[in-house]
Amino acid sequence: MRTRVGDMRDFDVGGIQTLVFAGGGNRCWWQAGALAHLLEQGARLPRQLVGTSAGAAVAASFLADGVDTALQACLRLFAANPKVFDWRGLPKLKLRFAHQQVYPAWVDAFLNAGTFTTLRQASSRLTVALTRPARYLGVRGSVVAGTFAYLVDKYLWNSIHPQLPAWLGLRQDFMVLNDCNQVEAAQTVLIAAASAPPIMSAQPVGGRHAIDGGYTDNAPIPPQSEAERAATLVLLTRHYPKLPPLFRWQGRTYWQPSGRIPVSTWDCTPRATVQAAYDLGRHDAMRVLRAGLIR
Repeated sequence: MRTRVGDMRDFDVGGIQTLVFAGGGNRCWWQAGALAHLLEQGARLPRQLVGTSAGAAVAASFLADGVDTALQACLRLFAANPKVFDWRGLPKLKLRFAHQQVYPAWVDAFLNAGTFTTLRQASSRLTVALTRPARYLGVRGSVVAGTFAYLVDKYLWNSIHPQLPAWLGLRQDFMVLNDCNQVEAAQTVLIAAASAPPIMSAQPVGGRHAIDGGYTDNAPIPPQSEAERAATLVLLTRHYPKLPPLFRWQGRTYWQPSGRIPVSTWDCTPRATVQAAYDLGRHDAMRVLRAGLIR
Protein backbone atom coordinates (compact mmCIF):
# COMPACT_ATOMS: atom_id res chain seq x y z
CA MET A 1 0.00 0.00 0.00
CA ARG A 2 1.40 3.36 -1.01
CA THR A 3 0.58 6.14 1.43
CA ARG A 4 1.96 9.42 2.62
CA VAL A 5 2.14 9.31 6.38
CA GLY A 6 1.67 12.66 8.06
CA ASP A 7 2.40 13.78 11.61
CA MET A 8 -0.65 12.69 13.60
CA ARG A 9 0.25 14.18 16.95
CA ASP A 10 -2.48 16.03 18.83
CA PHE A 11 -5.33 14.61 16.71
CA ASP A 12 -8.61 15.97 18.11
CA VAL A 13 -11.19 13.18 18.38
CA GLY A 14 -13.79 15.83 19.12
CA GLY A 15 -13.64 16.85 15.47
CA ILE A 16 -14.63 13.41 14.19
CA GLN A 17 -17.94 13.36 12.34
CA THR A 18 -17.70 9.81 10.96
CA LEU A 19 -16.30 6.82 12.83
CA VAL A 20 -15.72 3.66 10.78
CA PHE A 21 -15.53 0.15 12.27
CA ALA A 22 -13.69 -2.30 10.01
CA GLY A 23 -14.73 -5.95 10.08
CA GLY A 24 -12.55 -8.73 11.38
CA GLY A 25 -14.50 -11.18 13.54
CA ASN A 26 -13.07 -11.43 17.04
CA ARG A 27 -10.42 -8.86 16.13
CA CYS A 28 -13.16 -6.24 16.41
CA TRP A 29 -12.93 -6.51 20.18
CA TRP A 30 -9.82 -4.36 19.80
CA GLN A 31 -12.09 -1.58 18.52
CA ALA A 32 -14.43 -2.12 21.46
CA GLY A 33 -11.63 -1.79 24.01
CA ALA A 34 -10.06 1.25 22.35
CA LEU A 35 -13.33 3.13 21.98
CA ALA A 36 -14.53 2.19 25.48
CA HIS A 37 -11.43 3.79 26.98
CA LEU A 38 -11.80 6.95 24.89
CA LEU A 39 -15.42 7.32 26.00
CA GLU A 40 -14.38 6.87 29.62
CA GLN A 41 -11.94 9.74 29.12
CA GLY A 42 -14.68 12.08 27.94
CA ALA A 43 -14.87 11.46 24.19
CA ARG A 44 -18.30 11.29 22.54
CA LEU A 45 -19.63 9.16 19.72
CA PRO A 46 -19.93 11.17 16.50
CA ARG A 47 -23.15 11.62 14.58
CA GLN A 48 -22.22 9.06 11.92
CA LEU A 49 -21.01 5.50 12.53
CA VAL A 50 -20.22 3.07 9.71
CA GLY A 51 -19.35 -0.59 10.07
CA THR A 52 -19.51 -4.09 8.69
CA SER A 53 -19.27 -7.65 9.96
CA ALA A 54 -18.50 -7.86 13.68
CA GLY A 55 -17.37 -4.23 13.56
CA ALA A 56 -20.95 -3.17 12.81
CA ALA A 57 -22.20 -5.27 15.71
CA VAL A 58 -19.65 -3.75 18.08
CA ALA A 59 -20.75 -0.29 16.95
CA ALA A 60 -24.40 -1.25 17.51
CA SER A 61 -23.63 -2.43 21.04
CA PHE A 62 -22.46 1.07 21.96
CA LEU A 63 -25.84 2.44 20.83
CA ALA A 64 -27.97 -0.26 22.46
CA ASP A 65 -27.22 -1.85 25.84
CA GLY A 66 -23.52 -0.96 26.03
CA VAL A 67 -20.35 -2.72 24.96
CA ASP A 68 -19.85 -4.37 28.35
CA THR A 69 -23.12 -6.27 27.90
CA ALA A 70 -21.92 -7.41 24.47
CA LEU A 71 -18.52 -8.47 25.82
CA GLN A 72 -19.93 -10.45 28.73
CA ALA A 73 -22.46 -12.13 26.44
CA CYS A 74 -19.69 -13.12 24.04
CA LEU A 75 -17.57 -14.60 26.84
CA ARG A 76 -20.58 -16.49 28.20
CA LEU A 77 -21.65 -17.91 24.82
CA PHE A 78 -18.12 -18.94 23.87
CA ALA A 79 -17.59 -20.61 27.26
CA ALA A 80 -20.69 -22.75 26.67
CA ASN A 81 -19.73 -23.75 23.12
CA PRO A 82 -17.20 -26.63 22.99
CA LYS A 83 -16.41 -26.69 19.25
CA VAL A 84 -16.51 -24.57 16.12
CA PHE A 85 -18.20 -27.12 13.86
CA ASP A 86 -19.92 -30.49 13.96
CA TRP A 87 -18.10 -33.17 11.99
CA ARG A 88 -21.12 -35.49 11.83
CA GLY A 89 -22.41 -33.85 8.68
CA LEU A 90 -19.12 -34.27 6.80
CA PRO A 91 -20.15 -37.45 4.86
CA LYS A 92 -23.02 -35.44 3.35
CA LEU A 93 -20.84 -32.32 2.95
CA LYS A 94 -23.02 -30.49 5.45
CA LEU A 95 -20.81 -29.11 8.18
CA ARG A 96 -22.68 -27.26 10.88
CA PHE A 97 -20.79 -24.28 12.19
CA ALA A 98 -21.52 -23.09 15.72
CA HIS A 99 -21.55 -19.48 14.50
CA GLN A 100 -24.99 -20.09 13.00
CA GLN A 101 -26.39 -20.27 16.54
CA VAL A 102 -23.80 -18.34 18.54
CA TYR A 103 -23.69 -15.15 16.47
CA PRO A 104 -27.47 -14.49 16.41
CA ALA A 105 -27.63 -15.26 20.14
CA TRP A 106 -24.82 -12.78 20.75
CA VAL A 107 -26.54 -10.04 18.72
CA ASP A 108 -29.80 -10.66 20.59
CA ALA A 109 -28.00 -10.30 23.93
CA PHE A 110 -27.44 -6.55 23.37
CA LEU A 111 -29.93 -5.68 20.61
CA ASN A 112 -33.36 -6.97 21.56
CA ALA A 113 -36.91 -5.81 22.26
CA GLY A 114 -35.75 -4.13 25.45
CA THR A 115 -32.93 -2.10 23.85
CA PHE A 116 -34.18 -1.52 20.29
CA THR A 117 -35.85 1.80 21.09
CA THR A 118 -32.61 3.03 22.68
CA LEU A 119 -30.72 2.28 19.46
CA ARG A 120 -33.37 3.82 17.22
CA GLN A 121 -33.37 7.04 19.24
CA ALA A 122 -29.59 7.28 19.61
CA SER A 123 -28.01 10.55 18.48
CA SER A 124 -25.52 8.53 16.41
CA ARG A 125 -26.74 6.82 13.25
CA LEU A 126 -25.15 3.51 12.30
CA THR A 127 -24.76 2.69 8.61
CA VAL A 128 -24.13 -1.02 8.05
CA ALA A 129 -22.31 -2.20 4.92
CA LEU A 130 -23.46 -5.38 3.16
CA THR A 131 -22.20 -7.20 0.09
CA ARG A 132 -24.66 -8.01 -2.68
CA PRO A 133 -23.58 -11.06 -4.72
CA ALA A 134 -22.52 -10.58 -8.32
CA ARG A 135 -25.52 -11.27 -10.60
CA TYR A 136 -23.62 -13.68 -12.85
CA LEU A 137 -21.92 -15.54 -9.98
CA GLY A 138 -24.72 -16.05 -7.48
CA VAL A 139 -24.09 -16.41 -3.75
CA ARG A 140 -21.65 -19.32 -3.92
CA GLY A 141 -19.65 -17.90 -6.79
CA SER A 142 -19.52 -14.51 -5.12
CA VAL A 143 -18.19 -16.05 -1.91
CA VAL A 144 -15.43 -17.75 -3.90
CA ALA A 145 -14.65 -14.53 -5.77
CA GLY A 146 -14.70 -12.49 -2.56
CA THR A 147 -12.40 -14.95 -0.81
CA PHE A 148 -9.99 -14.86 -3.75
CA ALA A 149 -10.02 -11.05 -3.71
CA TYR A 150 -9.35 -11.06 0.03
CA LEU A 151 -6.32 -13.33 -0.34
CA VAL A 152 -4.93 -11.21 -3.18
CA ASP A 153 -5.48 -8.07 -1.13
CA LYS A 154 -3.92 -9.50 2.03
CA TYR A 155 -0.86 -11.20 0.58
CA LEU A 156 -0.15 -9.31 -2.65
CA TRP A 157 -1.55 -5.79 -2.76
CA ASN A 158 -1.92 -5.16 0.99
CA SER A 159 -4.45 -2.41 0.35
CA ILE A 160 -6.97 -1.05 2.83
CA HIS A 161 -9.77 -0.41 0.33
CA PRO A 162 -9.50 -3.10 -2.40
CA GLN A 163 -10.69 -2.59 -5.98
CA LEU A 164 -10.79 -6.24 -7.09
CA PRO A 165 -14.17 -7.22 -5.53
CA ALA A 166 -16.00 -4.53 -7.51
CA TRP A 167 -14.21 -5.61 -10.68
CA LEU A 168 -15.50 -9.14 -10.04
CA GLY A 169 -19.06 -7.87 -9.82
CA LEU A 170 -19.61 -7.80 -6.05
CA ARG A 171 -21.65 -4.77 -5.03
CA GLN A 172 -21.57 -2.77 -1.82
CA ASP A 173 -24.83 -1.78 -0.18
CA PHE A 174 -25.49 0.40 2.88
CA MET A 175 -28.40 0.31 5.33
CA VAL A 176 -29.04 2.59 8.32
CA LEU A 177 -29.72 0.38 11.32
CA ASN A 178 -31.64 3.10 13.19
CA ASP A 179 -34.20 3.20 10.36
CA CYS A 180 -35.26 -0.44 10.84
CA ASN A 181 -38.89 -0.60 12.00
CA GLN A 182 -38.57 -3.86 13.93
CA VAL A 183 -35.83 -5.36 16.06
CA GLU A 184 -35.89 -8.55 13.99
CA ALA A 185 -35.06 -6.54 10.87
CA ALA A 186 -32.17 -4.80 12.64
CA GLN A 187 -30.83 -8.13 13.88
CA THR A 188 -31.02 -9.57 10.37
CA VAL A 189 -29.01 -6.66 8.96
CA LEU A 190 -26.24 -7.19 11.53
CA ILE A 191 -26.21 -10.95 10.94
CA ALA A 192 -26.17 -10.49 7.15
CA ALA A 193 -23.25 -8.07 7.43
CA ALA A 194 -21.23 -10.88 9.04
CA SER A 195 -22.50 -13.82 6.94
CA ALA A 196 -19.66 -15.72 5.30
CA PRO A 197 -21.05 -18.96 3.79
CA PRO A 198 -20.75 -21.79 4.73
CA ILE A 199 -19.84 -20.56 8.22
CA MET A 200 -22.96 -18.37 8.27
CA SER A 201 -25.64 -18.50 5.59
CA ALA A 202 -26.50 -15.58 3.33
CA GLN A 203 -29.47 -13.57 4.60
CA PRO A 204 -32.40 -12.05 2.70
CA VAL A 205 -32.32 -8.28 3.22
CA GLY A 206 -34.62 -6.02 1.26
CA GLY A 207 -35.75 -8.87 -0.97
CA ARG A 208 -32.20 -9.82 -2.03
CA HIS A 209 -29.46 -11.96 -0.59
CA ALA A 210 -26.72 -10.23 1.38
CA ILE A 211 -23.38 -11.53 2.66
CA ASP A 212 -20.49 -10.22 4.75
CA GLY A 213 -19.69 -6.63 3.86
CA GLY A 214 -16.00 -7.43 4.11
CA TYR A 215 -16.18 -9.27 0.79
CA THR A 216 -16.28 -5.88 -0.96
CA ASP A 217 -14.40 -3.71 1.57
CA ASN A 218 -13.38 -4.64 5.09
CA ALA A 219 -13.33 -0.95 6.05
CA PRO A 220 -16.40 0.28 4.16
CA ILE A 221 -17.07 3.96 3.68
CA PRO A 222 -19.94 5.54 1.70
CA PRO A 223 -19.01 8.19 -0.89
CA GLN A 224 -17.58 11.27 0.84
CA SER A 225 -16.68 14.85 0.07
CA GLU A 226 -13.20 16.14 0.83
CA ALA A 227 -14.46 17.80 4.01
CA GLU A 228 -16.14 14.59 5.15
CA ARG A 229 -12.93 12.64 4.58
CA ALA A 230 -11.01 15.08 6.76
CA ALA A 231 -13.46 14.44 9.63
CA THR A 232 -13.37 10.62 9.39
CA LEU A 233 -11.55 8.20 11.69
CA VAL A 234 -11.27 4.55 10.61
CA LEU A 235 -10.71 1.88 13.28
CA LEU A 236 -8.79 -0.91 11.56
CA THR A 237 -8.44 -4.48 12.84
CA ARG A 238 -5.44 -5.48 10.72
CA HIS A 239 -1.90 -4.44 11.69
CA TYR A 240 0.32 -2.84 9.04
CA PRO A 241 3.90 -3.10 10.42
CA LYS A 242 5.32 -0.38 8.17
CA LEU A 243 2.79 2.25 9.28
CA PRO A 244 2.47 4.18 12.57
CA PRO A 245 -0.49 3.76 14.95
CA LEU A 246 -2.27 6.77 13.43
CA PHE A 247 -1.78 7.84 9.83
CA ARG A 248 -3.45 9.90 7.12
CA TRP A 249 -4.38 8.33 3.81
CA GLN A 250 -6.70 9.56 1.07
CA GLY A 251 -7.64 12.49 3.30
CA ARG A 252 -8.85 10.31 6.21
CA THR A 253 -7.29 9.33 9.54
CA TYR A 254 -6.69 5.64 10.25
CA TRP A 255 -5.98 4.06 13.64
CA GLN A 256 -4.49 0.57 13.65
CA PRO A 257 -3.64 -1.89 16.46
CA SER A 258 -0.11 -1.66 17.86
CA GLY A 259 0.52 -5.25 16.77
CA ARG A 260 -1.25 -8.36 15.60
CA ILE A 261 -4.43 -8.67 17.69
CA PRO A 262 -3.98 -11.78 19.87
CA VAL A 263 -7.19 -13.60 18.99
CA SER A 264 -8.41 -16.04 16.34
CA THR A 265 -10.83 -14.37 13.95
CA TRP A 266 -13.41 -17.17 13.87
CA ASP A 267 -12.92 -19.11 17.11
CA CYS A 268 -16.13 -19.22 19.18
CA THR A 269 -15.08 -21.68 21.89
CA PRO A 270 -13.66 -21.23 25.41
CA ARG A 271 -10.18 -21.06 23.81
CA ALA A 272 -10.95 -17.74 22.09
CA THR A 273 -8.88 -14.96 23.67
CA VAL A 274 -11.54 -12.29 23.26
CA GLN A 275 -10.61 -10.56 26.51
CA ALA A 276 -7.01 -10.21 25.33
CA ALA A 277 -8.16 -8.47 22.14
CA TYR A 278 -10.35 -6.09 24.16
CA ASP A 279 -7.54 -5.39 26.62
CA LEU A 280 -5.11 -4.60 23.79
CA GLY A 281 -7.58 -2.01 22.51
CA ARG A 282 -7.76 -0.34 25.89
CA HIS A 283 -3.98 -0.47 26.23
CA ASP A 284 -3.47 1.07 22.77
CA ALA A 285 -5.92 3.85 23.60
CA MET A 286 -4.01 4.61 26.78
CA ARG A 287 -0.74 4.67 24.82
CA VAL A 288 -1.89 7.11 22.14
CA LEU A 289 -3.38 9.41 24.77
CA ARG A 290 -0.19 9.39 26.85
CA ALA A 291 1.93 9.94 23.73
CA GLY A 292 -0.19 12.93 22.71
CA LEU A 293 -1.19 11.35 19.40
CA ILE A 294 -4.84 12.05 20.11
CA ARG A 295 -6.76 14.22 22.55
